[in-house]
Amino acid sequence: MSTLRVNSIGSQEKSTSSSIYRFQTQFIVNNDSVGGKSFNSTSFTEVASDMRISITPSYTDSLILIRYHVLIGGNNSTLVRHFKIQNVTTSTDVDLSHSAEGSRTNMHGSHRNQDNDANDVDMITIEAAEISGSTTARTYSLFGKIESGSSDTYINHTTTNTAAIGYVKPMITIQEMSK
Repeated sequence: MSTLRVNSIGSQEKSTSSSIYRFQTQFIVNNDSVGGKSFNSTSFTEVASDMRISITPSYTDSLILIRYHVLIGGNNSTLVRHFKIQNVTTSTDVDLSHSAEGSRTNMHGSHRNQDNDANDVDMITIEAAEISGSTTARTYSLFGKIESGSSDTYINHTTTNTAAIGYVKPMITIQEMSK
C-alpha cells in the first residue's frame, strides 16, 4: 500500500497583520487497498471502510475540512445517488443538523448520470466541515445511497472490466485549520 500522510501542524503558520493561522493536512492517495467499490441501498451505507480518514485535532476551536474526490460509475441508471460524510467515531453526520428544505434529505452531495451506457462516469467531490470541539481523535467516512429502486453504484470504476475502461484511486483529504 502506498499511503501518503502529511501531519505538519504548526510548521505551516501564515501570519497576517492581526492573526496567525495554523494548518494540519493529511492525504490518502494511491491507497492500493481501495479497489473498486459499489453500493446498492436506499439507506445510507458506508461506501468502503478502507476509505476512512482520521485526525487528532490540535485545537478545540479549529475547523475540520473533509474532502472525497472519487470517480462515480452510474451503471446507465437515471437514479440519483446521495452522499454524506459521517464521523464514524461518534456515529454522527458532519454538520447536517440543520432543517432540510421541505421533505428533502440533508446530505453533502448528490449525483445523477446517464449518458450512453453502463460505463458512463463522472469525477465528483464531496466535502463537509465542522468545528473540532475537542482534541479527541476521530475518524470520518463516506456514506452513500440511491434515491429508490435498485441499481449498483460504482466507486472508482464502472461495471465493465476491460482495458478500454478506467479505474481511478480516490483522493481523500482532511485538514485542520486554526486561528
